[in-house]
Amino acid sequence: MTNATKFCPNCGNEVKADAKFCPKCGQNLTAATSATDTPKQDTTATQESRSEKTTESVQRAKRFSGNFFSWWLKTIRHPATMVPDTHKYFGVTAFLLNIVVIVLAFAVLANRVASAATHALNNVTDQPVHFGGVIFKLSLFLLLFLVVGAIIYIAVGFGFRKIADVEDHFSIWDYTNRLASLTNLILVFCLIIFIFTLFMSPDSLESYGRMLGLFSPIFLILNVGYLFSTVDGVEHPRWDKFYTILLALIAISIALSIYLLIVRNFVGGSISNYLENFTNNVTNSFNNNY
Repeated sequence: MTNATKFCPNCGNEVKADAKFCPKCGQNLTAATSATDTPKQDTTATQESRSEKTTESVQRAKRFSGNFFSWWLKTIRHPATMVPDTHKYFGVTAFLLNIVVIVLAFAVLANRVASAATHALNNVTDQPVHFGGVIFKLSLFLLLFLVVGAIIYIAVGFGFRKIADVEDHFSIWDYTNRLASLTNLILVFCLIIFIFTLFMSPDSLESYGRMLGLFSPIFLILNVGYLFSTVDGVEHPRWDKFYTILLALIAISIALSIYLLIVRNFVGGSISNYLENFTNNVTNSFNNNY
C-alpha cells in the first residue's frame, strides 16, 4: 500500500499514497485529505440531525394534539373540574380553534352567496364580477375581531380574579386554561354552524335565522364560563363572590361596548367605504351595458 499513488489536489502531480507533502508544489496532502473528508461527514451529520429534529417535531405535535383532545373531552364531561397537569397552551389552542371554525363557516357561506350573486350579475352585465377579494378581507377582519374579543374576555376575567382573590396564584396561562375548560362546549356549536353552512340554502331567510339562533348558546356558555371563572376556587375572597360576579359582568359589558365602538368608528367605516365602492362599480358596469 505504501507504493500506491495519488494525485495532488493543488497541482495534479502524482504522489505516493503515504506522502504528506507534494514534492512539486509543497501542498499539505494531509490537510487536503482531511478537508476533503470533513464536509462529507458534516453534511451527513447535518442531514441526520435535521431528520431527527423533524421526526421529533412531528412526534411532539402528535403528542400535543392527542393530549389536547383528551383534555377537551374531560372538560366536556366535567367543565367545573380542574384537569391537573394541563399544558399551558391548551386554553389558547381551544380559543383559536373555535375562532378558526367560525371564520371558516363565514367564508363558506360568503362564497356560496357570492357564487349565486356572481351568476345573477353576469347574466345582466358583460363585465366580470368577482367577490373573492371582498370575502378574503371580511374573513380576515372577522378573524382579528374575534381574536381581540377573546383577549378582552381573558384579560378582564384574569384581572378580576387577581383582584378578588387575596391569595390567588393563577398565572395568565392558568386562567386561560380555566376559562377554556368552562367554555369548550362552544366548539360543538361552532362545528354545528360550520356543517349547517355547508347545506343551508343561501337565498333562504329562514336558514339565516336558524343559523343565527345557534349563536345564542355560544354567547350564553361564554358569559357563564367567564363569570364562573372569576370566583371558582377562590378560597379567600376580598369581598363577597356575588359582588365579584356583578362587577365582572359590568366590567366586561363596558369593555366590549368600548371595543365595538372603536371597531365601528375606525374599522367599520373603512369596510363600509370598500363595500360602497364595490357596489358602485357593479352598478356603473350595469348602467353602461343598459
